[in-house]
Amino acid sequence: MKNILFLTPHLPSVQAGGAKFTFLLLNELSKVAKIDLIYFKYNNETEYIVPNENINVLRVMKNSTLIKVIHTLQHPFTHPIFSVRFDFALLAFIKHIMKIKNYDLLYLDHSQMFMYGKYFPKIQKILMAHDVMAQRYERCGNWLSKKIILSKEKELMSIPNSTVFTFSEKDNSIIMKKYGIKAYSTDFFLNKDIIEAIPNNIERKIVLMGKWDRPDNLDGLIWFLDKVLSLLDKDIKILIYGKWMPKNIMERIKNDSRIEYLGFVENPYPNIANCLAMISPLFSGAGVKVKVIEALACGTPVIGTKIAFEGISKDFSAFMTQVNNSYAFAKTINTMSISVHERKEFKQKFLQKYHDKSIVKYIVLSGTEQ
Repeated sequence: MKNILFLTPHLPSVQAGGAKFTFLLLNELSKVAKIDLIYFKYNNETEYIVPNENINVLRVMKNSTLIKVIHTLQHPFTHPIFSVRFDFALLAFIKHIMKIKNYDLLYLDHSQMFMYGKYFPKIQKILMAHDVMAQRYERCGNWLSKKIILSKEKELMSIPNSTVFTFSEKDNSIIMKKYGIKAYSTDFFLNKDIIEAIPNNIERKIVLMGKWDRPDNLDGLIWFLDKVLSLLDKDIKILIYGKWMPKNIMERIKNDSRIEYLGFVENPYPNIANCLAMISPLFSGAGVKVKVIEALACGTPVIGTKIAFEGISKDFSAFMTQVNNSYAFAKTINTMSISVHERKEFKQKFLQKYHDKSIVKYIVLSGTEQ
């Protein structure tokens, strides 16, 4: 078995897209490797529960706004996206552990962990880029932040003995174009609940899902409420899943009988499989959207903006409707009509084609060579 030191900036959890991938990756990887885990968490979050004896939690790092500000101030010439989780005490701890234990691989999860790789040039590393920061800040940053991002991301992805992974060939192409670095892609994990969610009885409901403290998601939801909701047929119900909804938005939607805010739900997939569509009005952000992949795996069509579908194969375009304005959103929702039979056929096709790239297989079989 390989020995892996695994650093992630978030609590591994099924409650959010990126953290969910990390959670499921740890489950799968720990079946074939021994893992020492270091993760960050806020005080209001629960502890990570290890699935088996092959995962050992070495350290849980405290996370808070104050701590992130301190980390940022310690690196005034580095963009916060790379420095916000960089802790010198943790670095000293890792250096100490590296002298004691012989790791085969250092796994750095998210761009926020990449800076640690600079201090361990000799060990083999995987840099898991959940988003390509050059693209994310190209859409929302000023010229100075873009310049800093491009410079630092290239520097960190170029660390010796590193292999960069993303979630799509599109992101790989961006990394090659901007930095001249070859990256590899991996698929998301689809759990048993998603695979077993079967379309049987389609209802006049639509679903929005997200981690609502993320501006990308929240801005899209507010836009939907402002611009699209009033244009929908009155019999259409709206289900909203996801935690951390701001109080002012909660107040706004609780008085609308058509909207049901469900918060975090362990298994929303039977509802998703039997709704008219998932709605994804995204106007910023980067990377492949986990919720879109999960909806398609349920046999559910997705109506969204161009950004919602980035990095997803055109093989699945029959169930991905790209719209650009509120009227197109509303018209597509109001007239959506795909039979149960068609949905089941699509679900089967999606599940057969989607899983062909595995980061676990890469780690176990080749480690550093694709």
